Amino acid sequence: MDKKQLNRIFFITAAAVLALLGVVGALRAAQPEAETGPVLLEEAQAELINMEPVETTPAPTLQPISYKGTVTLLVDREPVMTLSSELAAKQMLWEYLSGSAVAPEGERFLSARFDCELILTQGDPYEKPLEAGDALGVLEQNPSLVPVLVNTLRTQVSEASPTETESKESALPKGTRIITQLGAGAISETSEQLVYRAGELIESTAPVTITLREERATILRTGTYTKADTSGTPDRLEGPEGKSKGDLKLGYPMRGQVTHYFGYVEGKMNYGLDIMNMPGTKIVAPGEGIVVYCGERGAYGFVVDIDHGNGFVSRLTHLNDVQVEMNQRVFLGDTIGTLAEDEDGDKATFHYELIIDGIPYNPLYYID
Repeated sequence: MDKKQLNRIFFITAAAVLALLGVVGALRAAQPEAETGPVLLEEAQAELINMEPVETTPAPTLQPISYKGTVTLLVDREPVMTLSSELAAKQMLWEYLSGSAVAPEGERFLSARFDCELILTQGDPYEKPLEAGDALGVLEQNPSLVPVLVNTLRTQVSEASPTETESKESALPKGTRIITQLGAGAISETSEQLVYRAGELIESTAPVTITLREERATILRTGTYTKADTSGTPDRLEGPEGKSKGDLKLGYPMRGQVTHYFGYVEGKMNYGLDIMNMPGTKIVAPGEGIVVYCGERGAYGFVVDIDHGNGFVSRLTHLNDVQVEMNQRVFLGDTIGTLAEDEDGDKATFHYELIIDGIPYNPLYYID
């Protein structure tokens, strides 16, 4: 090796040593000043790390709440709700059925029943039961859960106007119109049964109509009786004769003087016999019959009407001390009462009418 190469190696080595010394000096200058004193050197030991898996401790599990004695309501074998007890469930179902047993407005309630199979079975002890009020609210908001069949009756009453019949009556003065029978229209009732399920109409029967009251016609009688001279007094047998009295026996109801017969009296129609006598004179039944009226009647005073049957009625007026009562059966000659006093204190007048089918006729055609 020549001299030039040796010099080059020397300078490179020296430069490297100087650079190393510079680095060491810089590091010492950066470190804090160390305490003076002896330095003890301990043998470094390698740290051992355990790489085996460690088992973690699980968190404690909460004990679930259990409910004793609960029952589950099955509707058509399907669970619907759980309640606290069998008694609570039955009471809730009864209250629900009672609340459903109503009819819509205008209808009448007939019956109600559950339209499903209801079973109460042992409930899940870990399922929280419903309170009875909450369970009832659930069913009321969802009636299809436990459907109820409700039967009702719908009725409608209707009344027709009565018909009117008019006849001519020769015993009545011309121009006189009287109603011998007050009519009434027929009353009928139409009904049908309705079936509701869970509040929805599902069925109705055919309407059935029944008659509650038969029609009764209004009978109007128009008079045709006339007389050329009505200013005087009537004859004894004035006016027409009515139908036959059959086996009916009739007599005078009171003794006395006949002051007016049936017919026109000084322009006014007299519908019976006027008999005068002293007040207190006895008045008897003119024939057998039933008392159908007994009381005051306007200008007639106290009146007793006796129904003899077959349309014949005797009307006795101006009575006093009456000894009969309504619906009492009397016989020919039985005491009815006495003649009442006249307002002027004179002899009193008894008025007797014989009414046949609602029309006054001359009694003298029928008195034996």
